Amino acid sequence: MKLPAVAIAIAFSLGIVIGFWPGVVAHEGSQQSLWGWLIIAFVAVVCAAATLSRQRLLAAGLFSLVAWSALGIFATAIAHQPQPKNYVLNVIEDGAIDIQSPLRWHGRLRDEPATLPWGISYEIALFRVDYQDRVIPVLGGLRVTYSPYGEESLPADVHAGDEIAVVAQARLPQMFRDEGAFDRRAHLRSQGIELTAALRSSQLLELETAAEPSPHTALARIRMRLRESIANLLPGAASEAAVLRAMLLGDRSFLDRSESANFQKTGVFHVLVVAGLHVGAFAAFLFWLARKFRLSRLWTSFAVVLCVICYVAVVEQRPPFCEQHS
Repeated sequence: MKLPAVAIAIAFSLGIVIGFWPGVVAHEGSQQSLWGWLIIAFVAVVCAAATLSRQRLLAAGLFSLVAWSALGIFATAIAHQPQPKNYVLNVIEDGAIDIQSPLRWHGRLRDEPATLPWGISYEIALFRVDYQDRVIPVLGGLRVTYSPYGEESLPADVHAGDEIAVVAQARLPQMFRDEGAFDRRAHLRSQGIELTAALRSSQLLELETAAEPSPHTALARIRMRLRESIANLLPGAASEAAVLRAMLLGDRSFLDRSESANFQKTGVFHVLVVAGLHVGAFAAFLFWLARKFRLSRLWTSFAVVLCVICYVAVVEQRPPFCEQHS
C-alpha cells in the first residue's frame, strides 16, 4: 500500500467506533476489559512480527491493523474509566471541601516553574488538602500563578518533583457559556488541570520535600534550559524569540495574542505546534543523516525512533490550541 498511514488511521478510528458499541468495553471501568484489549494488541503485534520475518507481508499487514484496532478499543476503554472517589472534582461536588475560601493544598510539582511575561506558573499534582483541621486526600491538578508586585521577594526556589504546599483559593477554570465558545475548562482538564488559583504572596508557597534525581526531573530541567537558551539567543527580539520557542518547543507562553491570531488567519498556525509535521521533518532529517553514515536499515530505524522519542519526551505534547484560549 502506498499510504500505510491511511490504513493505520482507519483501523485505529474503527477501533474507537467499535469501542462505543454496547458490551464491547465495560463502561463502568472494568480492569479486565481494559487489559484484555491491550493483550490482544500485543499478541497481534507479535504475530505481525513473526509473519513479517517469514516474508508474509499481507498477513503481517492484517495483524498490524488488528493491533491498531485493538488499541483504538483500548483507548475507548481508558476514556470510560471512572474517576476515583478522591478525585478533586468529586470531592468538591460531594461537599467534602468548600473552595469558597483559601485552603492549604499539598502536591508535587509536575514541571519546572514556568516564567511567563506576567509572572510565574506552577503546575501541581495534588495529593491532599487541609480543610477544617482535617487532612483530606485528593487527586487532580492545580495551576497556581504568581505575579510579583513591586519589590516583593520571589517564592521559594522549587523544581520539578518537589513536594510543596500552597495556601490559595482554588477555583474552577473560567468558562464562557456563549454558543460555540471555546471550552477552556474542558481543555485544561484534558491537560490534567482541574483547578486554578492565584498566589497572593510569595510567603504562601513552601517547600516541604525536595525531589530525588530522576529521569522526570532531568527532562524537566533540560526542557527549561532549552527555553531559556532560545530566549538568550535573541535578547533584543522578544517577539522573534517567542515564535522560535513556539516552533521548536511548542511553548506558546510568550507568543503575543495578535501575532497568534495572524498565524491563524493565514492558515499556518500549525507551524507553532509540535505535531506530526515537526516530528516527521525531524525524523526525515535523522533518516537522511543516518544514511549518510551508511548505517543499516535496522540501525537507522532504531536510531531515528530513539531520537524522536527523546525529542517528544523533552517538548511533551503541545496540542494545537490558540494561546489566547488556553
